[in-house]
Amino acid sequence: MTTKPRNHGTSGQALIITSLIIAVLLLSTTYYVFEMKRSVMKDVTTTNSSLKAIRLSTTNTMISALANFTNGGEKEVLAADLNRLSSNIRNHFYEGECLLQFTPLNSSLYLDGTYTVRDQNGLGISSSYVSFVLNYSGLTETYYSEFSTNVTTTLMVKSTHASNGTEKTVNVTCQMLNENEPALTKDIVMFYQNETNGLWTMTDSYNNLKVNDFGNGTYLISFNVQAQDFLQVSASAHDSRDILVVANATSTQV
Repeated sequence: MTTKPRNHGTSGQALIITSLIIAVLLLSTTYYVFEMKRSVMKDVTTTNSSLKAIRLSTTNTMISALANFTNGGEKEVLAADLNRLSSNIRNHFYEGECLLQFTPLNSSLYLDGTYTVRDQNGLGISSSYVSFVLNYSGLTETYYSEFSTNVTTTLMVKSTHASNGTEKTVNVTCQMLNENEPALTKDIVMFYQNETNGLWTMTDSYNNLKVNDFGNGTYLISFNVQAQDFLQVSASAHDSRDILVVANATSTQV
C-alpha cells in the first residue's frame, strides 16, 4: 500500500525555529510530553523558565522530525535537527554556558531513535525515543539533568463485515493515541484489499463511506465493497501533530 507523500520539510523547520525562539527568549511553559527525570543536583532552581523551555524545544524537535520521516522524509532528520537545536542553544544561551547532549535509542525495536510498525493485526506505531543530558552553568546556579523523551503515535484498528453474497458491509473501529492517551486525528483514509496480494483500493463516496467521530480519539468507519472470502482493511491517519501512522487488519465476518 502506498500513500501520497506530503512535503513537511518547511513545517518541520518552522517547528524547530519556534522551539529555539522559545528557548532563547526565555518563555515559560506548562506543557509537558511524557519524560523520565532521573537526577537533578540539589543546587538547581527548577523553576528557571529558560531551562523548561529547552525541554519543550527538544519535544517539539522530535515531533517535527517524526512527522517529517513518517511522511516520506529521511530517518537521519532526527539527529540532524537535534544537532542543530543543540548548537543553537550552545551559541545563543546568554545567561551562562548551556550544553545539551542527546542519544537516540537503539534497541531491538528502535533504530537511531525511531520505530515504526505497520503489522497485519490492527496495530500501527510511529515513535521516537531520545535520552538527553542538560548541563547548565551560570553565575549564581548550576543545573544538571538526565531525562528521556518519548513521542509515540499509535493507531489500533479492528474490522468486521457482514455479507450479502459478494457485497460486504464493513465496519472499522479506529483508535488514535498520543503517548498512550486518546488523541484526535487530522484525517483518516481507508483502503481495502479483496484478494491475497492484490492491489489496495482507497474507499470513497462510491463505497458509501461514512465516518462517525466520537470526539475521544475513537472513530467508527463503514463502507461497502465487493469481495469473496478474503478481505483486509488498512487505515492511514495523521494525528494532530501531522505524524503519519498506518495499521492493517484482516476483516472478520459477523
